[in-house]
Amino acid sequence: MELREAYELAVRVLSESIKYRTVLGEDYEAIVDYYRSVLSDYGVHVTVHRVPDEYVKRSLRPSFNPEKPRYILFARIGSGEYTLQFNGHYDVVPPGEGWSRDPFTPVIESGRLYGRGSTDMKGGIAAVLASLVYLAQTREPGIVVEAVLVPDEEIGGLTGTGYVVNELGSRPDWVVIAEPSGVDNVYVGHRGLVWFIVKIYGKQAHGSAPWLGDNAFEKMLKFASRFIEEYRGVLNARISKYTYEDPNAAKPTISPGGVVIAPGAVNVIPGVSGFSVDRRLIVEERVEDVVEEVKELVGRISSDLGVQAEVEFIEMSNPAYTPEDSLIVRALRDSVRSVLGVEPRTTVCVGGLDLRYYTAVGIHAVAYGPGVVGMAHKPDEYIELRDLERSVDVYIDLVRRIEEISRLERQLGE
Repeated sequence: MELREAYELAVRVLSESIKYRTVLGEDYEAIVDYYRSVLSDYGVHVTVHRVPDEYVKRSLRPSFNPEKPRYILFARIGSGEYTLQFNGHYDVVPPGEGWSRDPFTPVIESGRLYGRGSTDMKGGIAAVLASLVYLAQTREPGIVVEAVLVPDEEIGGLTGTGYVVNELGSRPDWVVIAEPSGVDNVYVGHRGLVWFIVKIYGKQAHGSAPWLGDNAFEKMLKFASRFIEEYRGVLNARISKYTYEDPNAAKPTISPGGVVIAPGAVNVIPGVSGFSVDRRLIVEERVEDVVEEVKELVGRISSDLGVQAEVEFIEMSNPAYTPEDSLIVRALRDSVRSVLGVEPRTTVCVGGLDLRYYTAVGIHAVAYGPGVVGMAHKPDEYIELRDLERSVDVYIDLVRRIEEISRLERQLGE
């Protein structure tokens, strides 16, 4: 197989995969079957694992369609004592409004391929699969190269990468998640999160007789103003020592008010009112410390204001980080430098990725893949086809580079 054919395969796989509306369980079986057929046609060994239905129902909220089956695809080539795993999620977010074209009909214009998932991250999957096929068709590598395609990253990853690592016990030596980092950038980590809702209590009454009630909404406004001002003051004093893709992310942040709780009727004095907070963690922080910090602050402010308040934690995950002197970071940077002729950046991703599942069990993992940074989840999402091709080049070079490193290590050990 020529490299040109690998590039063409990547474009073909990406174009076809965009047609599958892989949102919250829809088309999961169909897209996995498509990926399986492509790999099998080129002689790549593939197995498909269905996540147990009980595990899915136990792990997912009702709004995430837990009654729909989840599938994980494993593809493997090469042999040896070391394993390099490529990871990619095939689920996408809903298209939303504002598209100038059908989000699930791929369109190529001016070197760009448009469609939901083109950047996040069916483009990365296409590059990984084309690289595996190229390697399988030329010379089988002297290390195990594995691709794992998972569902549900967009809703937390418990039934995808979380299941692969924590339930199936996957323990590769190194991992590259093909998320859209930009071809000149390697994500060595990502921020963490703690989501919570603060509820303030009063006494419900009819809107025509407010003197009979105790308006929880008015209490919430005072509480929220104090909470936001104090907490932001605390967080602004903390600065991470690591390099983030956006310097603003080097400090912990809170985003309040994405969800507001109220009775839902104009003529009611609310007896309970509340607001959500999206708290993002820098690499140095841990969720257990943030939980205690929030509890202490909510308790102190409620005592000062003389209001009844409680906090409910609804989602949390730790940050992830792989040291820059790790072999996978050094090798990937060398591959980018060699293939693209640029000095790659290494940064911490502002958002969350599946890296945390690997780093939590001591596996060195990074994210690197094609896609337009900032285009994920937006209308008219697209990928630059040139970046798709360059990612194939980098992935192939990375495999050969780690293969050579492992060969030298074997010689030194003899």
